Amino acid sequence: MNNIAILITHGTDTLAWTHAFVRYAIKHNKINIAMTGSQNPLPSLPNFSDAYINIANSVHFLTNIVPPNIFTVFNYGAQAFSDSLSKYDRWNNNAFTGDRIASMEWDEIKDADNAIKIADQPVMIDKLYLITTGGTIAAAFNEKQALSPARTNVISEFIQHQLHNAVRNIEEREALVVDSSDMTFDKMETIVNKAMECVREHGITETFADINFDKQVRIVYTDPFKTVSDYQREIEGASGVVIAGYGGGNINIEKGGEGSPLALIKELCNNNIPVILSSQVALGTADFIYENARIAIESGAISGVDLSLPEIQVRLAYLLGHQAHIEDYSKRVKLPYLNLFDRLFISGMKFRTRKSKAMYISLKGFDPCKEDLLINRTMEESLVLSEQ
Repeated sequence: MNNIAILITHGTDTLAWTHAFVRYAIKHNKINIAMTGSQNPLPSLPNFSDAYINIANSVHFLTNIVPPNIFTVFNYGAQAFSDSLSKYDRWNNNAFTGDRIASMEWDEIKDADNAIKIADQPVMIDKLYLITTGGTIAAAFNEKQALSPARTNVISEFIQHQLHNAVRNIEEREALVVDSSDMTFDKMETIVNKAMECVREHGITETFADINFDKQVRIVYTDPFKTVSDYQREIEGASGVVIAGYGGGNINIEKGGEGSPLALIKELCNNNIPVILSSQVALGTADFIYENARIAIESGAISGVDLSLPEIQVRLAYLLGHQAHIEDYSKRVKLPYLNLFDRLFISGMKFRTRKSKAMYISLKGFDPCKEDLLINRTMEESLVLSEQ
């Protein structure tokens, strides 16, 4: 099989959600798939755009990282992220944070924490599929001097002319032409299906897309103005709830307090509706060193640990899309549904300290798996591994 790779360009507003969606949806992946974008548009601001370095270094990561991997390249192309992607700066070209798998150093690509393998020598890409979706990277100023999605072949031309030593052939496939703030579940599915078309063209039959995601997952932000009734209205009809708490994942737990969501957490968990507790603060690991976080975990909530809110929402949606399968397996192995759900959800996460991990083990009664059980595996494979 020829060496093929996929590069997906995407707007920055919802890149974190699509990045997570692609990683959970594609199973038994055999190739490298990179995603990138830019804070400045190529067609309209070519002398100022960070797109060139993001595109160039995406190709360099694709040729130097041993497949299979799915990652996003950003921040002047200097960093490749695997999970927990989050945009934290509105205008700066260093806009994203997340779990780095590799970084572009002065004279080489370095892996982070041995998460991936770096090739001894760069491997030329025989065919690079460029999947475009619109976004800022391809935006242009309209007659009202507002940026809007546009069609352009500037990206593919740049790769052909400037990166011919790394890419023999490039084929552009347009998936969408949208501002990424218009991204929806159906559009993310279109992007994954377009990637699957490219894979199937090369006879890779093992790889497939699992698009079973539950759309009824809600992110609820805590704030001092909310009452219990406010939280109840926000979670109505939800299959799963992500609570974006304060600080390290704290919530209002004051007994009898009109803003306390603690009773709702208990009620949801009693009804086997998973609740993930994280933080609305972008940087750092959610923890439960404070009583106002610990008691929520003790009451049945699952910690989001080091994952970003977009990743948590997509991960929860993926698991809930396989709810019947998880319920059936929990009965077979005689393990409570939410306990099994917790084991799957929290696998592969990095706790803030050994002490916090030990506390989670004490509260939940199991040792979280060090490996992420949900990436590049079928749900059946994930469930079997959760018990080992």
